[in-house]
Amino acid sequence: MNVLCSVCLAPRSTQVMIPAKTSCPDSWTKEYEGYLMSSYISDMRSSYICVDGFAEGVNGTKSTPAGAELYPVSGYCKNSGGLQHCPPYVDARELTCVVCSK
Repeated sequence: MNVLCSVCLAPRSTQVMIPAKTSCPDSWTKEYEGYLMSSYISDMRSSYICVDGFAEGVNGTKSTPAGAELYPVSGYCKNSGGLQHCPPYVDARELTCVVCSK
């Protein structure tokens, strides 16, 4: 299924995406929270994006072999050869994200 695409229009001039968080710093406005996603690990397309936790797809569509696909980004702790900051991260759990504006 294809993902609906949108652009966040806010009257504030500065926007930031914060991985592994669900809240914004003081004096910032939360636009949405969701999950950190990217292309598959072996794919050359590798930007990280924050996909809204309530994202919807386009009914009746299918992915295509040439199209990019999104996968959730998971954190792996040091004992798995990954992150060194566990806790607060949980091994093999999908990472959240938040988009904030100011």
